[in-house]
This record gives sequence, C-alpha cells and structure tokens, in this order.
Amino acid sequence: MFSVKSSAVARLVAISLALAAGLAQAEIYKYVDPVTGTVEYTNQPKKGAVRMSTGDTLSEIPTGNKPNRGGAVKVSTSANASAGTAAAAVDSSTQKTRDGTRRQVLADELASEEKLLNEARVSYNNGKPLPLADEGLGSPKYIDRVKQIEQTMRHHERNVASLKQELSNLKL
Repeated sequence: MFSVKSSAVARLVAISLALAAGLAQAEIYKYVDPVTGTVEYTNQPKKGAVRMSTGDTLSEIPTGNKPNRGGAVKVSTSANASAGTAAAAVDSSTQKTRDGTRRQVLADELASEEKLLNEARVSYNNGKPLPLADEGLGSPKYIDRVKQIEQTMRHHERNVASLKQELSNLKL
C-alpha cells in the first residue's frame, strides 16, 4: 500500500518527467541579424528565424556574436565517433616521431634540472653556505636562507627523480 505522502511524491516525479520530456522536444530557432550578423539561438519563434532540424547528422556549432562570413560551421558526428577506436590509431612512424620528441623534451628538462640541482648543492655547501655580507653566521636571516636553499635543492632532487622515472617508462 502507498501512503498519501509517497503517492504525492510519485505524482510529482511523474509530472516532472512529463515536463522534462516536453522540454527535450522543444524546437530551437536560429536568428541572424541582417545588419550586424549577430547570431541568436532561441526556443521562441521570431520573424526571420529558421527552425533548426533535430534529426540532422551534422551539428551546428554556435560562433558567438561574431558574424559568420563563411556560412555555418559543420562538424560530422561520424568523425567524432571513431575517437578511441582502431580507426583513430596513429601509424607507427608518426608515433615513433612523437615518442622521440617526447624523449628529447624530457632529456632537455632533465639536463636543466640536474644543472639547477648542482648549483643548489654548491650553494648549500653541505648545510654551511657562506654568509652574505648582511648576514651573521647564526642570524635568523642566514638560517632562513639555508632552509630556502635546502628546500630548493630537495625540489630539484624530486624533479630529477621524476624525470628519470618518466624517461625509464618510455618504450624504446
């Protein structure tokens, strides 16, 4: 048995679904202002507006408020359907070129990070960097700078390790 409360909820859900189905079937109109070329999409019929077909296999991409000089921009939905399938696979020579480029970018980044790491290590001087002119050996400013140099060094160490890992994960 349904209670009055649950049947009222059921009616509310049914009405909501009916309204949603009606909205899904709403017609869309495209209006292009003849003077400015501004494109407007609306669900209300307007003088000079063209009703857009919902059954087309091509979908129109709105171009904002800029005049569309070359006609409507069309995209085939069938072209997007092949994404992620064997038909969308890249040939092996293209993939080798991409892999080589990626390997080179990673190698360049690794060299840069290793250089920065070496500079940070030299500056750190085993935890005893040389004090600057305005620092005393145990001053708070000196201690803060030593901590900052150590953090920078650890950061570069993590980057070097990550880049080496990334390079080792690449297929040969």
